[in-house]
Amino acid sequence: MTAINMVSPTQRSTMQTPSLPALYFSNDENDDTPTTSTTNTITEQTTPTLQTLPPELLHKCLTQFCDWGDLAKLACVQSKWKNIVHDSAIYGGREAMWELSMCLLHGDDKYDGSSSDNEKEENTSEDSGSNIRPKNNRGLQKNEALAIKYLTLMSGVEVSQSSEEEQSKSLLPSDIDNSSDNSSKTVADEAALLQLAECHLSGTGLSQPNPTAALQYLTKAYHLTNSVASAHKLALIYEYPTQSNNLIPIDVVAAFQWFKAASEKGHVSSMAELALCYELGCGVEASDDEALDWYRKAANLGHSASHYSVGEHFEEARGVNMDHEEACLWYYRGALLGCSDGIGGLRRLENVARNLPRRLAPQLDDMLLLGL
Repeated sequence: MTAINMVSPTQRSTMQTPSLPALYFSNDENDDTPTTSTTNTITEQTTPTLQTLPPELLHKCLTQFCDWGDLAKLACVQSKWKNIVHDSAIYGGREAMWELSMCLLHGDDKYDGSSSDNEKEENTSEDSGSNIRPKNNRGLQKNEALAIKYLTLMSGVEVSQSSEEEQSKSLLPSDIDNSSDNSSKTVADEAALLQLAECHLSGTGLSQPNPTAALQYLTKAYHLTNSVASAHKLALIYEYPTQSNNLIPIDVVAAFQWFKAASEKGHVSSMAELALCYELGCGVEASDDEALDWYRKAANLGHSASHYSVGEHFEEARGVNMDHEEACLWYYRGALLGCSDGIGGLRRLENVARNLPRRLAPQLDDMLLLGL
């Protein structure tokens, strides 16, 4: 039998061990272990094998120490275990199926199912000498097509084959999704739907990209799971062609509607984008008042660039009376949050900025001097 490489608890950190029912390894009448002669039986009794271990012990060992790759190897040991990976994903529920899907989707791309991009980059670095940190402790080869199947099962919904007319029509938040019944709302999974949309936009695991299906997955995520992230993604797709690999035409009206839908649900980046739509009249009639209102909301929630935009409105008297001191305060707050444009605004109004009370802008001199 192929050797199984066990995974230490420290390597497993953020992911759980695949689980199975307690009696999964119990012997049954259809056990395909070949029969032996009396002489061979004596030898087998003195040489324990995987099949001769008590099922309770076998279950405890395998479910506490095995990884997905280990289960895949066990599937080759005997025919009754051929579906062990699938069975473990089903038995483990949502978390297990998501973990398996991500392992299949990323393979040895150093993805542990939950780490951020920065953490993944850190895990790629080499140790001293010739030792290289393990890329993926889950032990599975990349299989993007199989990952799509599990994500589809996990998503809880199906997408329809749209007509050419429907494919050319931009989807809006107000469009009612009649393709799913009420039961879909209880089983639909936001993360799976969002991941499926990304895969269909890029063609990952598919014969070719399918932007129409991607849009359907995103709209279903919005309607069935109240997904704010899907609304923001749809807005970006209709606003910026690169978001869909240039497969979906620009529709500024649709982009505005989706930015508005996401903003009303508290998505900060969408608030800043919505304010820009009002400022430029992109997809909606221009309005300095509305732009300033949404820039303020985004800024008050920590969006650095929006501080600069609010400052511009006060500097140029757009929707408010001209107030260069107020503009400098907004530029200063934005600069503190890392907005480089805030430094530029302070330099333009340097004479006003230097007269601000130090209690309002204690680090101002350093900013103007060093450009930090």
